[in-house]
Amino acid sequence: MVEILRIAVLITALCVLQTYGQIDTSVCTGFDPSPNDPKFPSIPSSFEVHVEANIQDHQYTSDFHLWYDYDHRMVSMHSDSAGVRTAVIYNFNTSQFIATDRDTNLCTVKRLDAYVPMFNIFGKMVDGNAQMLNPYQMLRFNDQAVRQKYNNQTTIRGILCDWWTSCYYFDTTQTTMKVDWYYSAASWTTSTLNQGVPVRASVVGKINSSPAKPRPFNHMYEFLNFQILTTPGGRNPFMTPVHAYCGGETSVKPLPNPTSAFHFTAEIVNPNSNTIDGITEHFNDELQLGRYDYISSTALPYGISSPLSEIHDFSTGVAYITDRKRGNCTAVPIESLMFDVKNVDGSHVRIRTSKEFFYFDNTNYIYEGQRTIRDVVCDVWIAQRTDWPLPGAGINSTWEWAFATPQYSENLPDTLQFANPVQLYIDGGPNSGIQYFYNIYAYNEQRPSIWSYDISPCYNYTSRRDFSYILGGNYDILVAANMEGFRYANLRALVKAGTVGGMTLSALRIYNIQADKNNGTSVSVTFTLLDKAPSVGDVTKPVQENDLSTVANAISNAINSGKMIVTMRDPSTNQPVTLTAQMNNLIATQKVTKVLYYRNNVVTGPKTSSGSSGGAMAGMGVALLVVFFIGGVLAMYFFYRKQGGAFGPKKFNNEDITESSD
Repeated sequence: MVEILRIAVLITALCVLQTYGQIDTSVCTGFDPSPNDPKFPSIPSSFEVHVEANIQDHQYTSDFHLWYDYDHRMVSMHSDSAGVRTAVIYNFNTSQFIATDRDTNLCTVKRLDAYVPMFNIFGKMVDGNAQMLNPYQMLRFNDQAVRQKYNNQTTIRGILCDWWTSCYYFDTTQTTMKVDWYYSAASWTTSTLNQGVPVRASVVGKINSSPAKPRPFNHMYEFLNFQILTTPGGRNPFMTPVHAYCGGETSVKPLPNPTSAFHFTAEIVNPNSNTIDGITEHFNDELQLGRYDYISSTALPYGISSPLSEIHDFSTGVAYITDRKRGNCTAVPIESLMFDVKNVDGSHVRIRTSKEFFYFDNTNYIYEGQRTIRDVVCDVWIAQRTDWPLPGAGINSTWEWAFATPQYSENLPDTLQFANPVQLYIDGGPNSGIQYFYNIYAYNEQRPSIWSYDISPCYNYTSRRDFSYILGGNYDILVAANMEGFRYANLRALVKAGTVGGMTLSALRIYNIQADKNNGTSVSVTFTLLDKAPSVGDVTKPVQENDLSTVANAISNAINSGKMIVTMRDPSTNQPVTLTAQMNNLIATQKVTKVLYYRNNVVTGPKTSSGSSGGAMAGMGVALLVVFFIGGVLAMYFFYRKQGGAFGPKKFNNEDITESSD
């Protein structure tokens, strides 16, 4: 509706550098409206409409889809003309004009001013600033240059219409034009149930580009599917085309800040290879730990379709890769191109920060607006990178992050501090062969159990020892009702007791804490102690560790000296309770060997015992109560694994430490 009038002006009058003359009376001289004329249809402040423009004097047709939102001060228009498909946005909030080729995604950003194409359709300059015109201003209603009259009712395209005629004169371009407006009659029911919608506009006129050669024009505009603009249910028309990056566009909303604790499951869709991969991610930058469960996609060294669990311990630089089906484990240096790894230099790695994990670093993300993805309304940000998959050797790739709007996140069981990621899209551009959709599910910031990191399958019987000790206390009161709290309390005490010579005992080395009811006044505790990490790590300063015998002696000395104290809360009173290990009661035992150490995180044992689910404790320090997870960007892992490529420098040979004792 708004488009028609000003498009005519644009096509006929834009770009005229010098004009001559005055109103051309051969076109029209104005009309005297009758006091009995019906009121011209009201114009909504926000609407969308399809327009077919038939430029008869030049014999071509163009198609337009216009979205006009005066309330939010934005206009968007898609045009199809002579095979060129363009999307333009007039953003009066940021004073920017954004034009994108919808086929190539090539984008141009300019300052919004009178020199921008078609600016005069929607705006005017006031004191050097672009100001949006309201619908009545655009249609020149109540303008001194506009005089209109009601003619009658007539039929257009089979639709009963009210017919008005207007005469327009624009002094700046010396253009005279007569416009016949056809709106559906009030008695006619439209497909959208809106009354008085535009159906057609016929525009004839002359532009006096020179005194002797006035140029005539004749345009016909057909309006289709006019409707009041509502909240978009899918593609937001006021965003740039999907996956189009417009450098220089002003971002009106910052990225969310990732927290240090979350985990999620993701599916990775690769349209180029028609494959779908799945992965579960956990990460903790505070404890320098990560875990990833996935299915192997290459034959070596683990076999195709092997279910693998990979644990990264950045304190030592060791990756523990366990086949969850067979139970065997391999310890290797953390590969430098894994998705939780940042290269320090050509030979060393470190854990990524949370922002680096989401690839929020080293680039500027632009807020595009809202888009519906997987039936979820999302806030979407876009960026371009040249440092992926390798710094200095990357491609020009587009990255789009979509996060559920707070309305969705607020309905989750736990309030999210970060945001709820829904999808990451990566596109390497034409001929790159790189295109990924990362659909993220079950995102959760809740801190999971500390027993999630299990490296015990990497240690054979010569690299582990089983022990038991006695704690004074009532099993039924302190243990049965609070088994996890009891295990955590013992873990903290064992870490403290095993820390000697300035070398902290890593909780990863304490496995399978169990509690048995000894009698009414004591509890029998069993656990497995693992040897120190193999010397294959590739971090700059690996944590130094004591060997198995040194740690075992330190724990024994703490017990024998009465310093092995377990502090926890009584579940019945919520009051602190201290339990002291009975002196001279650390006993080497084989009892724990009855437990299935690793088989799909299921632990079996005596009915009066309770094993840690999967066994291994992740983290270090006395205050380790929980494990933080952070999920990372998955691209490098799957891209390089599927290409059969190496994951960075191999300073050490792969070592299966279950085949040798340390």
